Amino acid sequence: MNPDNDQTHPAFSKTPVLSNHRITLRGLELSESAAIIDISVYNGVFAANATEAAHILEQINADIAKGESLHWGIFLNETNEIAGTCGYYRGFAENSGEIGYILKDSHRGKGLMTEAVQLLVDFGFKTLKLDKIIAYTDPSNSASVAVLQRVGFIEVQSTDGDRKFILPGKGLN
Repeated sequence: MNPDNDQTHPAFSKTPVLSNHRITLRGLELSESAAIIDISVYNGVFAANATEAAHILEQINADIAKGESLHWGIFLNETNEIAGTCGYYRGFAENSGEIGYILKDSHRGKGLMTEAVQLLVDFGFKTLKLDKIIAYTDPSNSASVAVLQRVGFIEVQSTDGDRKFILPGKGLN
């Protein structure tokens, strides 16, 4: 198999903890499923209850175990409250990573996601040694577009209905 086209990255035995002065990104426990019902989504399907949120988390954990994704809860350092989730999803083909993220409504507009995405980007380039990071967002999601632009992502042409953004690593075009 050509390592440049590998869909996986070495699996971590434990989700790495990433943090700054306001937030900590850490792995989620199944016991936290009830706290993430409104932000639990897998393949575009949202959880309707704690059981479905736990099932989604189990699916994500299976992907992590295969080295196909990494998933974090976004926790406020001051209160340890979960504000959202984020991560790398859908494999690592051609040494690139696709990020995704979601915040609870009560935490939007506070700059938390910009900080979380910056932590993801730093981890992706420094630890995972990715060549580029990709993100897709709904065309009407101006808040997500603003997050990506603040972190330095550049919009590129997309062949589907979503807007596509890329952040190339250093030395790449």
